[in-house]
Amino acid sequence: MTAPVDPSAERRARYPVGPWTGAAVAACGCVAVALVDPTKHMLTPPCPMRAITGWWCPFCGATRAASRLLRGDVLSALQFNAVFVVLLPLIAVLWTAAAFPGRFSWLDPIRARSTSILTAVAVLFGVFMVVRNTPFADTWLRYPGA
Repeated sequence: MTAPVDPSAERRARYPVGPWTGAAVAACGCVAVALVDPTKHMLTPPCPMRAITGWWCPFCGATRAASRLLRGDVLSALQFNAVFVVLLPLIAVLWTAAAFPGRFSWLDPIRARSTSILTAVAVLFGVFMVVRNTPFADTWLRYPGA
């Protein structure tokens, strides 16, 4: 005798909820920064790391960078948070690999190494945070906001 097939389990396997939820949250965030300019109005709470340590975290300026990207101003986006802007294509590829498992064969090597890639990105963000807070940081690495 065979066990009954749960159609919802098969559907969950084909359409992972996590990546789609992340995409919906990102889309809502894009709409918010497209409608309201974060350089003129505060959209997010103050950075807790900045409040506690005085250092800019790796994400300080990401909302303003996203706003500038949506407006087509890549150079200003790079000035707000260069690493965030540079890593957006990688984030899109990782999202595609997670959202469409088995659909694109060229993503299989990326999907297989996603943990290593995410670890490397975390290390990169950590190094970026330290470097951007040194007095010798280039103007492209320092956050122009106060």
